[in-house]
Amino acid sequence: MDSRLRLESLVKSYGRKRALDGLSLDVRSGEIFGLLGPNGAGKTTTLKIVAGLVIPDSGTVEVSGIDAMRHPDRAREISAFVPDQPTLYPKLTGREFLRFIARARRLDPASSESRIGFCEELFDMQGWLDARAESYSHGMTQRVALSAAFLSKPDLYVIDEPMVGLDPASAGTFHRMCRAAADSGSAVVLSTHTLPIALRICDRIGIINGGRLASLVETSSIGEEGLEKLFFELTGTAPLDAAGYFAAGSPLPGIG
Repeated sequence: MDSRLRLESLVKSYGRKRALDGLSLDVRSGEIFGLLGPNGAGKTTTLKIVAGLVIPDSGTVEVSGIDAMRHPDRAREISAFVPDQPTLYPKLTGREFLRFIARARRLDPASSESRIGFCEELFDMQGWLDARAESYSHGMTQRVALSAAFLSKPDLYVIDEPMVGLDPASAGTFHRMCRAAADSGSAVVLSTHTLPIALRICDRIGIINGGRLASLVETSSIGEEGLEKLFFELTGTAPLDAAGYFAAGSPLPGIG
């Protein structure tokens, strides 16, 4: 399969904090790829570098064979990014925002209206898509932002924590759209903190720890229990005994 995203030896530091430490990975066309890792592992930094919002200290990024460092505009034209906390122009309605995105993407007006109408029905946005965005809940904002990403049918979707704020129906819709996009030849890269979601949605999972790729996993070859065990082993984040905390006579830190 063709590569939709190739990262090679990415390094990024914020002051003395090294967020990425030589990260390399390859995401193929036709797959949904998940990034897992504890807080501060480098997931969001990675996605922002791919989106062109953060410049790495060193390393390379290729989107469908285009060097995103040398040709950032060309790379952005064939990719779409949804941050973990998307924002809309508050005085625009959701429909106006989607039309703005369609014009920025140079979509044919007739085609864009058809796609906006499809997304309106798909994400159950009837009745409020024509209200100003300042009145939206986080979940409503998320549905509009995801719709904006799907409008142009790009080669690469880059989505940070897509399920936050989505109700079960919208989460299911998002999953189906990602699968359809991948089946059409695009690639979807998403980050999540939720292992069952990653296991259910993704074809492959990359576990990041300390700014490095600790493991690549084919989801078809590992179950939830196995993924959880692997994640905790690689990241050193195994949970403490919650039940023991509430056990009768259990000692509490700093008491007695």
